[in-house]
Amino acid sequence: MTRREWIAGVGAAAGFGPTLRSRAASGAIDDPTRLSVAELAAAYEVGTLTPLEVVGAYLSRIERENPNLGAFITVARDRALDETRRLLLAGAGVGTDARRPLLGIPVAHKDLFQTRGVRTTGGSRLYEHDVPTADADLVARCASHGAVLVGKTNTHELGGGVTTINPFFGTTRNPRDPTRVAGGSSGGSAAAVVARLALVATGSDTGGSIRIPAALCGCVGLKPTFGWLPTAGLLGACPTFDHAGLLTRTVEDAALAFAAVAPPLPAPARPRSATPVVTVSAPMDTFRTRVAAGLRGLRVGVARRFFFDALEPGVADAVGRTLDRLGAAGAQLRDVDLGVTADTYGRMFDPIAVNEIRVTYGRVWRARPDAFSKDFAAVFEGPPLRDAAYAAALAAREAFQRTVAHVLDDVDVVVTPTVPVVAPAIAGPIDGARILRNTWAFNAARLPAVTVPCGEGASGLPVGLQLAGRAFDDATLLGIARLVELLVTTAAA
Repeated sequence: MTRREWIAGVGAAAGFGPTLRSRAASGAIDDPTRLSVAELAAAYEVGTLTPLEVVGAYLSRIERENPNLGAFITVARDRALDETRRLLLAGAGVGTDARRPLLGIPVAHKDLFQTRGVRTTGGSRLYEHDVPTADADLVARCASHGAVLVGKTNTHELGGGVTTINPFFGTTRNPRDPTRVAGGSSGGSAAAVVARLALVATGSDTGGSIRIPAALCGCVGLKPTFGWLPTAGLLGACPTFDHAGLLTRTVEDAALAFAAVAPPLPAPARPRSATPVVTVSAPMDTFRTRVAAGLRGLRVGVARRFFFDALEPGVADAVGRTLDRLGAAGAQLRDVDLGVTADTYGRMFDPIAVNEIRVTYGRVWRARPDAFSKDFAAVFEGPPLRDAAYAAALAAREAFQRTVAHVLDDVDVVVTPTVPVVAPAIAGPIDGARILRNTWAFNAARLPAVTVPCGEGASGLPVGLQLAGRAFDDATLLGIARLVELLVTTAAA
């Protein structure tokens, strides 16, 4: 199979097809930063564009836009040009290899992922001069598929927050409104994708750090099943909850990127206490099949209790309209209860997260307290968590995982609003607990979750719909998310 045949198959299943091919073949591409992954691959295939032209366009846009946006901490211009030249020398000017779908795709990596020869700060003074000698596993997987690293994106300090207001490397601004936060902690990645400074970006997600900025900026954010994408080389702090994932402009781009970088499923491929692993074919085959099946008969579990309790009116309206459209398109909507209450976070998530952050950074905090902001240092205050309390929190997390998996025995997907509010002003007030309210539960459940733009709320700012699916059935979840995306974009046209 040639790369053209492979991409064409994806495009047709995802609702593109002729448009994609005609744009690539016509030569009428005045700005390559506007193309999707599939469109760019098609342009490479027919020779309308070369990776050098595309990477150059992205680097020029970064130089022009980033000073005001603050999406990047470090621009990797030298490595980007070096990787692009290597692709050209290897004969990659025209793509023909379906096994390398990210060939010539400009990618940005969150600055928690170590990158060979490129500074990796973690958004912290601890690592502000650190230049790793090797790539994090996910970075290496992207590079092995031909992706070109254009820079390292800003993050909340050590990934520990939801705004990307970074006291050491500056604030990342929301591309939709520069007076607003981009969300966090992968705020730089979301801003880079939405502002067309990268086509794909990596992120990490401990309690919502991919999905929150994606929802607030207006793009797609995928937190895969726990452990599927590697976290080796990630400056993470909470191994119980840390996930590696992706941010893109469209669900199709997320599916293509995930299919490229996801390792083969291990056997058995499930964490302890999870439901049996879903038997899946190649991710893109599963994605195409789910998209082709359409929405009629899809069983959608709407988790209204707790997750709908703190919504701004504009968020409630946008999510409600999307649910109405799903029902009108033939999906079967039913209310489900995940058992989350106002005290679940404090009983289950917070004790584990605080304990693991203290274990990861406690010794260096005692040696170098000046390297931490006042906000981050606050996590080290208070008495240590007793072993019995930590064990109780872990047991509660495992019980919760079983509860959510049981709900998903009866529905195909669970949906909630991603964030109860639109992006708040940088000047405040900012209610971080409210921003985090709807996302952390799916880190605790260790299930795949994705956010898709579903309309606008107050001041015309983006609203996201969160979808969660069964363990290791990420491709099916992405197929459902693509159908929601098509439903929303068709209604907006």
